[in-house]
Amino acid sequence: MKNKLTFILSLLFLAHLFLKCSSGAEFNQNELNSSTKIDQTIRTIDKKTIDHLPISDYSKSWTTNLYTSIDNQTIWIKNGKSSESIQEFFNYLNSDIALNLPISYLSTSPFAPSDQLEKKEVISALRCAEFLFLKDSSLINYDENKLNRSQLISPKEFLEFLNDKNETDSWIEHLIQYKENNKNLIQLHLALNKFTANYGIENNTNENIYLQVPKDSLAFVFTAQQLFKRNFISDTLQDTMYLKEKLASFQALNGLNTDAKLGKKTMEALLETNYSRYLKGIIALDKLRTFPDSLVGKKLIEINIPSYLLRLYVNDEIINTSKVIIGTQRNQTPLFTSKMKHIVVNPYWNVPYSIASREILPHLKKDVTYLRRKNYSLLDRNRNVILADSIDWSKYSSRNFPFFVRQEPGPSNSLGLVKLIFPNKNSIYIHDTPSKHLFARDERTFSHGCVRTQSPFKLVHDILSAENHKYTDSIDVLKTRPTETYLILNDNFPVTISYRTAGINDSTKQIQFYKDVYEKETDLNTLFKKPSIAL
Repeated sequence: MKNKLTFILSLLFLAHLFLKCSSGAEFNQNELNSSTKIDQTIRTIDKKTIDHLPISDYSKSWTTNLYTSIDNQTIWIKNGKSSESIQEFFNYLNSDIALNLPISYLSTSPFAPSDQLEKKEVISALRCAEFLFLKDSSLINYDENKLNRSQLISPKEFLEFLNDKNETDSWIEHLIQYKENNKNLIQLHLALNKFTANYGIENNTNENIYLQVPKDSLAFVFTAQQLFKRNFISDTLQDTMYLKEKLASFQALNGLNTDAKLGKKTMEALLETNYSRYLKGIIALDKLRTFPDSLVGKKLIEINIPSYLLRLYVNDEIINTSKVIIGTQRNQTPLFTSKMKHIVVNPYWNVPYSIASREILPHLKKDVTYLRRKNYSLLDRNRNVILADSIDWSKYSSRNFPFFVRQEPGPSNSLGLVKLIFPNKNSIYIHDTPSKHLFARDERTFSHGCVRTQSPFKLVHDILSAENHKYTDSIDVLKTRPTETYLILNDNFPVTISYRTAGINDSTKQIQFYKDVYEKETDLNTLFKKPSIAL
């Protein structure tokens, strides 16, 4: 009986073990099945997948090398999905306008919204690699006036880009900031993004253009129509105060005086399309790509001709911004870089021979007292002062003028009370001017090539303060002296004269667009494809 009971208990125990093992085996199988399902959602991108994509053979080879190096695992797709931030990044890369590039410049065409995630990732990687190539190059070959061919960085460099991302930065931030030392370029890129997001890049030109600025009610109608076409107002039925407010805002965007009046320069800006402004932004960004790294992050004076502004940077911060007057169309201020070496208080003006022989000589022939009245001195070849009334001026012309003309120091001197010298072959310098009223103009092309600044002594003070110069607090005394005084700078820092028709407003940090005053970008605009009006 005991043996029989033991046998029954043993059978029950074995049955229990069998059921437990079966249950465990079923659970493990379920885990395996579940695991298999998870594995099935892990996306891979292999050569077969790549070969089916509508991209060039070179792009296929590049993509194959990239994904082979990471075991064909996806870069941004996780668990078969892309996060909201990754979708935003893909869409950013998919847009020429978001990337601030010419329409259809990249060799890799955008993906369609309905495309599979793997295709979106590959297309995004290729367009990203092409954009990154511009970090060390440029869109435009300025010597030959043509667009450079779009290229890809190497797969190795692309992996470095992926690995260098900080966790706190979004992928878009990482893309824009990567390998970028010039914060002005970053600011301009983001500001142009904001402009196109707000106003688009419409290319709605006018069929009927006024030859003169319209007056009274026609001015109101014209302004409303143009602001509406450019997407700055939602409809043309606006009250006067609202329209003036929007016009002033538009003027600020275009670097004009914000008087809310329809003048010639404002009318010209209203006739310009947003697509034209977009191209100005693209070209300005490209010029910033070629801006020397050696000039970034230190002490620097930059004069951007189309903006009519001078900026003094110290340790990458703007210390001084001043309005400037530049050369006329005939006497254009040249583009170059030199070193600021000294400052002259109460300077003489040694009149250039071309001005003396062509502009001053005709006055002398009419009135020999002209030199004395304008505080000029006449000098012979040995630099000895001679009397103007002892000369028979009828014998001389611009071809045989043998004299030198010098204007004496003083408030009426054409250089004003101070000039800043950065030696160069063009004999260009920065100086004061007695003609202060000209700084109120929108377009300030009045000089023979030199740069006149609105607040010269503030600029001088800021330069001297930045290097703790011993004469920083002596300028007011020095400018009362009857003779010129030279201040030698301890720090010979660079001065560069550049030409960009888009920039950043110091106060608002928003983008501003400027007139192509010397028409240096007219030919560049022909390089870009025109968009449809709907864009």
